[in-house]
Amino acid sequence: MARFLADKKVSTLILVTVLGLIIGSYSSLLIGMIPGESNVVKELFVYNFLDISTGYPEPLSVDIKAIGFQFGFLLKINVMSIIGAAIALWIYRGYR
Repeated sequence: MARFLADKKVSTLILVTVLGLIIGSYSSLLIGMIPGESNVVKELFVYNFLDISTGYPEPLSVDIKAIGFQFGFLLKINVMSIIGAAIALWIYRGYR
């Protein structure tokens, strides 16, 4: 394992990475809202190059009359999500 992760909790690492992905995704939405015509740079930051979904657009439903469940999972990764996670991990590296 990397030396900077030796004395840190894995749960905090996962939390920081997920928060970085979320912040990156929202920044991608903000870039997509910039007015003007679509250009290569804008499309690079907005385009989802990894789109994994289970039960989307309709989630998997299990209904046994007494209890009902719905299962679904959606993962969309774009360039800004990766940049957000990298910045979050860079900040986490200096965290004690």
